[in-house]
Amino acid sequence: MKKNVLKRVSALGLSLLMTAGAVGCSKSGSSKNEAVDINAVDDKPAEITAMVDTTMTFENGLQDVADKYKEYTGINLKIEKPDHAKYYEKVTLSFASENPSDIIEVGSTYYPQLANYGAFEDLTALWDNSELKQKGVLDENYVNALKINGKLYGFPMAAGNGTCTYVRQSWIDDILKNDPNAFGGASTPQNYEQYIKMLEAFKNRPAVDGKAMIPLTAAGLIQSETPYDIYLREFYQDAKPDFYYDVASGKYVDGFDSEAMFGANGALARLRNAYQEGLIDAEVVTNKTSTCRDKFGQGIVGCFNYWAGMWCKKLNKSLPEDQRGDAVAIPAIAECKYTERVPTALAMSIFCDQKAATFKWFLCYSHDAGTMSEGQEDGGQMLFTHGVKDIHWEWVDKAANVAHPLKQKENPDTDVEKTFFAPELSITNWVDPIAQEEQVVDSQAIYRASCEFAEVPIVTDIISQNLSDLNDLKSQIIADVVKNNKDYKSTEEALEAGRKQYQEAGKYYADQIVEDLNSDPERLAAAKASHAQ
Repeated sequence: MKKNVLKRVSALGLSLLMTAGAVGCSKSGSSKNEAVDINAVDDKPAEITAMVDTTMTFENGLQDVADKYKEYTGINLKIEKPDHAKYYEKVTLSFASENPSDIIEVGSTYYPQLANYGAFEDLTALWDNSELKQKGVLDENYVNALKINGKLYGFPMAAGNGTCTYVRQSWIDDILKNDPNAFGGASTPQNYEQYIKMLEAFKNRPAVDGKAMIPLTAAGLIQSETPYDIYLREFYQDAKPDFYYDVASGKYVDGFDSEAMFGANGALARLRNAYQEGLIDAEVVTNKTSTCRDKFGQGIVGCFNYWAGMWCKKLNKSLPEDQRGDAVAIPAIAECKYTERVPTALAMSIFCDQKAATFKWFLCYSHDAGTMSEGQEDGGQMLFTHGVKDIHWEWVDKAANVAHPLKQKENPDTDVEKTFFAPELSITNWVDPIAQEEQVVDSQAIYRASCEFAEVPIVTDIISQNLSDLNDLKSQIIADVVKNNKDYKSTEEALEAGRKQYQEAGKYYADQIVEDLNSDPERLAAAKASHAQ
């Protein structure tokens, strides 16, 4: 079994890893732990190895975290943190060399790929039999969000998070001064019509330093990985530019070739009309999130879909000092919800020797909400969230459970934000002694009040062979339909041309993918069961 996995993962390669796409997944992995009672596991591994990407750096004290972990558990934690740009190349090479880490951090694009190739252990039984699950301290929605055909091949590091809509509060205030009923008596747009009126008002504001206003900016009209529409939810609404399970038909369908995308009142019509009216940044196709932030900070952008939580603080930091706090998150409009990404996973390699003990003493311990680390003031979740006392944080009032972060070693002007898990994205009922700033809490609350979970991208051999080229075609078509005002006399003509191009150039490959997805009864049954919950 392991040799077959090595061959498949080696063949996968970095370029193939980049082709993940849609919803669900094919059969994958192997389960050897079904008879294991995790609560009866008394032995501990002498060592646990972990390969990570988004944790704090060694320069800021990652080794201090590993050392404290050994002090509390008796387990040597050996951490490898490759260069971010080469991280997934290192992951695949580690399997090819038959020496992957026991625990591997893996994002939602790569998680189903490697699970599909049998690289990760099936953790379903370990989770179901765990004391952590029985105690109910962890929000199981985030565990379920990582299930593939009902099986769990990774454990969530934290909430997946996602984008919400930020606006300039002072600009909203100006709208309401002129028309107190602009949003039907509410303080923010309640529906798409009011949202567009808000953008129109932003467009008509006076120029700043000779620069015209940009009502809305975004980093692309569609993303290269799922969720594809995360930066422009108000425009995509019920459209799904992806392959997904359709509850009504009980089958997978191609959501791109649909009325929700190409119809007269569909997503592309909304995007084109807004773009042609100057309501969307003219440079939207080439924008990066960093350029969007820069434009927002220059005072020429009124609306920007950006990440909830700590990113609210960073967005406000881009503003002049006297304007900080002016960027505020607003609730989703009636026609759409925000999207919660699939959580980043901590997956267990099938090469891990002591699977049950590793699951208990690494994955459960790190999310224990204090239940496995009594008497350890920086044990368990505190250790994996904020780090080591007097190195990364210190008590303000221990009796009142109040602490505050210390400064980073690398950046003495910046607080330590996290070790492994972002504190504002905690998925347990743990009472964090380090309070988050009000703007961070508020943006998270607004986002979570109106978001829904994305599903794990589907991976099959057919998808891996075709999806990258198909997504490139989708990007080209969307850009042409939305931006081109030279070749098309009307929105209707642009939509017709775009749909025709997709059907001529991409439908053959899309049909192959749909046929493949619907050919597996197990996948269809799992999808039906998942959507029935």
